[in-house]
Amino acid sequence: MSTETKVKKLVKDVLPKGKTFRLRWQPVGFGPYRVLRVITPAWRSLPRFQRILKVQRAISAGLAPKEREEILRVSVLTAEEYKGLHPVLGSRRSIRPRVLAANGK
Repeated sequence: MSTETKVKKLVKDVLPKGKTFRLRWQPVGFGPYRVLRVITPAWRSLPRFQRILKVQRAISAGLAPKEREEILRVSVLTAEEYKGLHPVLGSRRSIRPRVLAANGK
């Protein structure tokens, strides 16, 4: 079973029944490290750090140390918080090296 599948199962188990979620894996840009973002309406009233702690505890209990090494950071956001963050993330992805045509243009 892949790390992504295990994390999906662990997050599903820790969330209250009936709450939906989406996982977003974003590479950090160096090494095999990735940021795990959980987007869910669950725990909307809790501060962000408490939401993160709930998910981190579930992941640390359910994953092997080698699998945990790849996760640099865990983030738990509501859909509204993610929408506010998404334009910032999108602009970073849009930076691509310019490829010149054979004629130099």
